[in-house]
Amino acid sequence: MDTTSLPDTEQPQSSTARKDRDTISLEQRLRKRRLGMSFASYTVTFTVVLFFCYQQMIPLRVAGHFALFSLVVNAALWLLIHSNINLRFRDPSMTALQMIICQWPALWVMFFLEAGQARAIFLLITIVPALYGILALNVRNFILVSIGFLIQYSALHLALWLYRPQVMNTELELIQSFAFVLVLAEVALIGGFISGLRGKLRLRNRELKNAMGRIQELVNIDELTGIYNRRRIFQVLNEESNRYRRAPGAFSVGILDVDFFKQINDTHGHQAGDKILRQLASSVTADLRVIDSFGRYGGEEFLLILPQTTLAGAEIKAERIRSSIEALRFDDLPADISITVSIGLAEFQAGETTDDTLARADKALYQAKESGRNRVISAVNSQTDEV
Repeated sequence: MDTTSLPDTEQPQSSTARKDRDTISLEQRLRKRRLGMSFASYTVTFTVVLFFCYQQMIPLRVAGHFALFSLVVNAALWLLIHSNINLRFRDPSMTALQMIICQWPALWVMFFLEAGQARAIFLLITIVPALYGILALNVRNFILVSIGFLIQYSALHLALWLYRPQVMNTELELIQSFAFVLVLAEVALIGGFISGLRGKLRLRNRELKNAMGRIQELVNIDELTGIYNRRRIFQVLNEESNRYRRAPGAFSVGILDVDFFKQINDTHGHQAGDKILRQLASSVTADLRVIDSFGRYGGEEFLLILPQTTLAGAEIKAERIRSSIEALRFDDLPADISITVSIGLAEFQAGETTDDTLARADKALYQAKESGRNRVISAVNSQTDEV
């Protein structure tokens, strides 16, 4: 099918957009995995709650409250991630929110524990969610979350003082509170430091990825014109021929040659010639589809690859390119002088190699030059090998 005249709205989606969607999907899967780890922590804590029930230290209904809260909260968080609503938040991972909320069921259980030592044991478990902050929080956010922990812990003491003062041991509660503050401070500093290291590592990885991309670009891009170099354009040609063998579908190639380019260099200088090549390359690439490829074949010759395009479609595209180049004007040339190109086309045929296709396109280009230049000539199939 010839797709040379597809409107912009029907063009294939860019690879950048696809990569962005893939990245978001991967990040969402990682957030679900972390949520699963968090739910596993609830499960471990629940076994301790059941042990308290077994020892008749808390009513069974309190264990039921803990289990119900764990299921509801984790289900709600999972739905936020699954529906991508979390992407609207400043922190899509909702790390700080999860750390704060997960304290509530623990504090509820601690309210019903009569022995201060038992609350101290359970207090250790409430520290565990703070470790998840290492995955996302910096020192400042760690400190804010720690303050939230202290406020909630203070609210527990206030509730105990108001409703169950008989279970309070002032000296013990002060020691436990002091130890809790120290532990939170250490977790905040160490966790924030580790999180900072992770952030620096992500930055270095991103810089390395950008550097590798730049290196790859330098390997594949022609320094003068900014389009594919000979190495890369031949890679694309081989990729397209391999695709054809997996799922046959028309694709065409064209060899484009600037007419009388040597005379231009000799008359106006090599700098003027270089500017002409750059402007010509920019003009052609602006008129191509996303799936098309254009590269420097050598000197003033260029190679055009048109996937999903029959020879008839390639002729339409090549003629449009030829006429647009003829209409270009260059600052380093007199106004009455125009640059023209000759183009030889060939459609890839079953049973031939890419070298065979290029040979037929090159023969067509030779015919275009012999016929007066500034024209498009197409090669017929490889069986007749004529133009």
